[in-house]
Amino acid sequence: MSVLAASELVTENGLQFDRMQPHDLDEVVQVETAVFPSYGHWTRQSFESAIKAGYDCWLVRDRSGKLIGYFVIKKVVDEAHLLTIAVHENWQGKGIGRLLLGKVLDMAVAMKIESLLLEVRLSNVRAIELYQNYGFVQIGRRKNYYAGADQSREDALVMRLAL
Repeated sequence: MSVLAASELVTENGLQFDRMQPHDLDEVVQVETAVFPSYGHWTRQSFESAIKAGYDCWLVRDRSGKLIGYFVIKKVVDEAHLLTIAVHENWQGKGIGRLLLGKVLDMAVAMKIESLLLEVRLSNVRAIELYQNYGFVQIGRRKNYYAGADQSREDALVMRLAL
């Protein structure tokens, strides 16, 4: 169960955090497909399944209500898995990724999570640097984990943060 109630809205620096709802998915999928390669993004069904399963699915909007980012966390006993996190391409490089990851960590601590796991594409250097700046360490590598262009495959780094 989430630390925040489903209807609770959190405002931070003029940005609004709220639970992802099915009516948000057109916007979420639009950001997802713009940010991630067409061969490796979450589908609408992936997000619908995460919401239905009760995962912590959150989004952030700017003052005008435009979707600028989101994340999905799956809690398993005393661990959590950051399944996806994304920032709208127009908002990248402006600290939104740090803001989202900070919110993920705040929620994990409040849920009494002992560690947070994630996978990240080996080629996603900016994300890897962000995770390392927060103290995540590489604990493994999944060979050929992500689909690549032209039916190629890309490795994923498995990273963990002890809380």
